[in-house]
Amino acid sequence: MKPPLSPEDTQGDRGLRMTPPSGARERYVAAFMLGLALFFPPLLAVFDVPATLLGIPVLFLYLYLAWLVVILVVLLIVLRTRGDEPDDPATGREEDTR
Repeated sequence: MKPPLSPEDTQGDRGLRMTPPSGARERYVAAFMLGLALFFPPLLAVFDVPATLLGIPVLFLYLYLAWLVVILVVLLIVLRTRGDEPDDPATGREEDTR
């Protein structure tokens, strides 16, 4: 027979501190959805024309620019969430590195 659970175990508090939600997960999902939208085949068909821009086919230029946009969006998410998180999650204070 198992021993009864303590109140801490039934409430899920096992001495671990959770960091406050930063919304980064939702931003990553939004960046993924943006990537799906930018590389959706019907949208790619719009740029599949026999024209060139600066000597580069329009489809290739679109693909590289769309990829750059997705990379920059993910970079912004990383930079924004990195500044929100404290260095020491146990105390919630930044550490002195002197």
